[in-house]
Amino acid sequence: MGIQDLNLEIAEKSLLAAQKEQGLSATVDKLRRIVPDISSQESRVVDNFGSFDELKRRNLHGFQCQLMMEALRFIDKKRFTVVDVGDSAGTHMLYLKDLSKDAWELDSLSINLDPRAIKKIRSRGLKALLKRAEEIDSADLDSGEIGFITSFEMIEHLHNPALFFRRLAKMSPCSVMVISVPFMAASRVGLHHIRNHSPANIYAEDEHVFELSPDDWRLLFLHSGWRTVRQKVYWQYPRKYVILRQLLGRFWRQYDYEGFWGAILVRDLSYSDRYLDWEA
Repeated sequence: MGIQDLNLEIAEKSLLAAQKEQGLSATVDKLRRIVPDISSQESRVVDNFGSFDELKRRNLHGFQCQLMMEALRFIDKKRFTVVDVGDSAGTHMLYLKDLSKDAWELDSLSINLDPRAIKKIRSRGLKALLKRAEEIDSADLDSGEIGFITSFEMIEHLHNPALFFRRLAKMSPCSVMVISVPFMAASRVGLHHIRNHSPANIYAEDEHVFELSPDDWRLLFLHSGWRTVRQKVYWQYPRKYVILRQLLGRFWRQYDYEGFWGAILVRDLSYSDRYLDWEA
């Protein structure tokens, strides 16, 4: 799904209007101060990283940071570790530590399967663990008191997200998670490299497996031991005016995603433990 085919002027104006309408402007300004350069946020190289790419990414980061700040209200202690599963550069942990420093003292642990990401995170003085998300065990999370776990635009890359969440629900010492995924009105299997008959070798970071609707993600979370207590959609376009909303919604669906769905989850095994045949 290439953004390069979009009319960049229209897309940038859409993102700026969305930022203002959804109350993200002040947060985005703070994030630019905390981490001025995000051009190397992802492990893969983004060619010709420009103002559109920066704005698109900052808006999403602002939305995710607001979710993390809200999640802090669910934690009854002031000193703890935040675990970021799928972290590609340590940027979100730098954001969170700065935004919360007046009221919380946070440590962080980033987990990724890509050595390039681990090297980048450690170069920023942050803790990082080279491991697949599906293979995290209780020993990996025994590095201080875990407050909550974050995972942004990662779970859609997993082959078995239900098992990932189930294992965290059973072995993790924390009971709160913060996630975000691309927003989909209707669920589908991604696998876009196959859809597009791409001959290239790909990393997990570059391929979506399941792209589910919020309703289906919430159902899968309950099955896996987590209940959604907060949810919100960040739209990549303004939605105040009906006709403009329809036009821009179609515009973004064609080339990217309408937006991103974020949620705060709390551990709830009431349904998950009724399923008797979980894998080990």
